[in-house]
Amino acid sequence: MNGLLRDFRFAGRELARRPWLNGLAVLSLALGIGANTALFSVIDAVLWRGASGQDDERLAQIYFSDSSGFAYATFSVPDYLDIRRSATSFEQIAAQQMGIASSPAGERSELLFGEEVSANYFDLWGGKPQLGRSFLSSEDEAGTAAAVVILGESLWRRRFGGDPGVVGQSLTLNGQPFTVIGVAPEGFKGTFSVVAVDYFIPLAMSDRVAERPRLEQRGARSLFLRGRLKPGISPQMAEAELGAIAARLAAAYPDTNEGRKVRVVPAEDVALNPGLDKPLKAVAALLMTVVGLVLLIACSNIANLLLARASDRGREIALRLALGSGRFRLIRQLLAESFLLAAMGGVAGLGVALLLAQLLVRATPDLPIPLVLDVSLDGRVLLFTLVVAVVTGLACGLAPARSASRADLVTSLKGGEGGLASGRRRFTLRNMLVVGQVAVSTLVLIGGGLFLRSLGSFQKVDPGFSLRDGVMVQLAPGIGNRLSEEQGRVYYRQVVERLSALPGVRSAAIVGHLPLGANVHVNSMAAEGEVIEDWDQAPAIDTVEVGSGYFRTLGIELVAGRDFGPGDSAEAPRVVILNQTAAQQHFPGISALGKRVRFGEDEPWHEVIGVAADGKYRTLGESPRPFVYRAHDQDWNAMAGVVVAVAGDASSFLGPIRRTVEEIDREVPIFELKTLSEHLAFMLFPARMGALILGLLGLLGILLAAVGIYGVVAYSVARRRREVGIRMAVGAETRDVVRLVVGEGMRTVGLGLGIGILLALAASQLLRQFLFGIDAMDPLTFVFIPTLITAVALVANFLPARTAARVAPSETLRSE
Repeated sequence: MNGLLRDFRFAGRELARRPWLNGLAVLSLALGIGANTALFSVIDAVLWRGASGQDDERLAQIYFSDSSGFAYATFSVPDYLDIRRSATSFEQIAAQQMGIASSPAGERSELLFGEEVSANYFDLWGGKPQLGRSFLSSEDEAGTAAAVVILGESLWRRRFGGDPGVVGQSLTLNGQPFTVIGVAPEGFKGTFSVVAVDYFIPLAMSDRVAERPRLEQRGARSLFLRGRLKPGISPQMAEAELGAIAARLAAAYPDTNEGRKVRVVPAEDVALNPGLDKPLKAVAALLMTVVGLVLLIACSNIANLLLARASDRGREIALRLALGSGRFRLIRQLLAESFLLAAMGGVAGLGVALLLAQLLVRATPDLPIPLVLDVSLDGRVLLFTLVVAVVTGLACGLAPARSASRADLVTSLKGGEGGLASGRRRFTLRNMLVVGQVAVSTLVLIGGGLFLRSLGSFQKVDPGFSLRDGVMVQLAPGIGNRLSEEQGRVYYRQVVERLSALPGVRSAAIVGHLPLGANVHVNSMAAEGEVIEDWDQAPAIDTVEVGSGYFRTLGIELVAGRDFGPGDSAEAPRVVILNQTAAQQHFPGISALGKRVRFGEDEPWHEVIGVAADGKYRTLGESPRPFVYRAHDQDWNAMAGVVVAVAGDASSFLGPIRRTVEEIDREVPIFELKTLSEHLAFMLFPARMGALILGLLGLLGILLAAVGIYGVVAYSVARRRREVGIRMAVGAETRDVVRLVVGEGMRTVGLGLGIGILLALAASQLLRQFLFGIDAMDPLTFVFIPTLITAVALVANFLPARTAARVAPSETLRSE
């Protein structure tokens, strides 16, 4: 141990002799390690920082397949109660569903996001509340459910100031007073750790605060189930038992349960949902690979630095070996320098990681549901950084240390260069590291270029509407039955009229949800004359409820028929407008105007009064999709919004629109208020983040590679001063020396560039699924990036070459 401490003290003195050079080395490692740690902390927050109890190997998630083929869907309350009564494989099964409620907060109403849970929820998910108590079984029984609530920690601190005497106070949710009986466990965020939960209420209270009753609706499926298996019971055994129960339910309730299967998955294998985890982990693996490659470039720079330093210390190392020092002892002493550099880079990298992680979190688009990404440096992140630093120390120092310990004793003791300055230049380890740097930089930059080109293609796509400068305000007058359906219609008409009268507003219209957002409404639809034997298996079509003037406001062309009007009221015959794809699909070769469609076996017929131009509804890259517009007055949506077309900067209208809406009714919560540019940013976010991250990592990689190339060439020139002096003394021109040095350096770069292009061609096939509008082997990207790297490499080679050519031959020969 004393010898190891002496090694580190000696390494510290050696590093202190060259503070600027070693400072740059530490900065390179800090950027590489910091980028890895930052990305890991974000991925960790999304995929692995789940609720407490994940380490209990007997916990399992339970899923119900749905009619659309999604294998990991949710349950209804009646299904859950039947399974809980019949299942014997579990000690207990808990249920949870998301809820939303309006709560008075001063002069305004605040929307709170909560969970409606079974009484045993905290036993399986969150542990013991930090204040008060959990729910009692009697507080979650139908007919006797109590109006009690457990506060989420964030709401407790935000609304009640963290008052420890909060138990017994009241919280109003959707007009219903609830008695606070506790505060959720410290740090517990709810079922999904990325969503901030404000409150927890008994599941049996759901219908008291919900917009629509769900407790007795077997087809209303929104429950997530978790259970604790009995000792000795495997998930496969439990799944077999629940499968038999599901078969009995399908026989008893064929209309809602036929064809549904049960899945049981160990809780430790689930991050968000098994159906979502796989693609998310694939993206995470891709990003971690790219950021790891950038760290590899930084390691190559440090390895080159240590190689050069070991070469300068060749006589010292040879003397140590000649006096009896063992090679392992020498390698350990040299590794101490690389580990010390890696340790300093790791500590500095933590600061870089905190900054980068916060920047990544702030870059996420605004969503109506508050997301909470905990990117703090917890034990898992610190352990990751420690492992990265140790591996970095080994990667940086092992090859230089082994190379130095194999020095030619006789040549080194005489002060010779081992023939490096004569004959054909050898392809050294330093050259190999440069080849690797250039190859990796080429790979990363081409990936970033492809994403950047894909983003450009996304932004050029016509979304199907011409309005680019507008505002969307999402309202919730029906939350908690605040307004009846008729009152809600009157309210929306008032909002449209008042907003339309604002200075600078061109028009306004009601819309259930805007296209290219997070909301998707799907219905089964059939045209008159089409035979549907099973409506549960009928083709689905996307729908939205809109008001009069919607097409004019958003700039959507009506290619046939008319728009909705004041006459299309709740009492009038039902009408719809199809898009072109839906009209051609259901009425091929004929006009759809005047034809009829319906959205269920017992639903009324709707007359087609218009055909709208096709647009983009779910994603910018989708193929033409059938779509139906329904009249909002006839198909009531209690959480609709109003889209406003404005003249001028849309963001300047946010304040006046908010004030106008609040003046109409302060108790109706504003669910969301944003410009259309912010709305579209949500759809472009994945492409933008991919281009941003890969682009920045690629630029960082090429910068590090340029530093590495410059260092290798500069060191090589410094070692060849005698050779350069002799060449110039016997008649070589300055341009000849520059051409010689640059040529040798560019041959190394060219080899790395070729390998990088081959790697990029192979990797592009993996990236194909993430790209839009361009080929995975986009010619422009594969030409521009190598050209850019060549230009950077030429500069990095030319600077030391020019310095060498300026040295006077007489000075060089005299010094020899």
